[in-house]
Amino acid sequence: MLAPNFGGNEQDATALLKVMNEGYPVVSALAMLSAKAIATGEFKANETLDKLTPEAKMLLLVSRVRGTFEVRATKDSFDSTERFLAVCVETEPGVYLVFRRKDQPRQTVRFVEAFAQLCRLGLVIHHQQKEFSLSTFGYEIAEGVSADEIEDLTDFAVA
Repeated sequence: MLAPNFGGNEQDATALLKVMNEGYPVVSALAMLSAKAIATGEFKANETLDKLTPEAKMLLLVSRVRGTFEVRATKDSFDSTERFLAVCVETEPGVYLVFRRKDQPRQTVRFVEAFAQLCRLGLVIHHQQKEFSLSTFGYEIAEGVSADEIEDLTDFAVA
C-alpha cells in the first residue's frame, strides 16, 4: 500500500495529485510526441494517410477548418469512464465535439490513441497545457481525408 503522501512531503503529494487529476502525464506524453516529430522533421504525406486509423482520420476530418484540439478530463463524475481523458475538437468558435462516451470506453480510448498517432506523425503540435492544433502538415493531410472513405464515427462525439 502506498503511503498517503507517496513518500514525499504533503506539499509534494498535493501537487502530484493535482497534475494527475488533470491527466497531465498523458498530456505531457502527447506534447513530447509532437515535439519529437517537429524535431526530426520527417513528414511524408504520401505515406501518412495510409497509416492512419479510422479514428485518426475522423479527428482530421472534423478539425480541418479550425484545427484546434484540447485534451480534457472530467474529474468530478461518479462514473469512472466519464473521467477518462477525451479529445475535444473545436469545429467552429466555441463549438466542440467531445470524443468520449461513458458507455463506450474502448472507443473513447481509441480516439485518445488516434490523437497520439497524429502527434507522433507530426500532424499536431502542442501549444500549452492541454491545447494542441493541426500543424501545417496536418492541415495538408486533413484536406485529403474524405468522409466517403472512412467509417462515420461522428455519431460517437458529443457536441
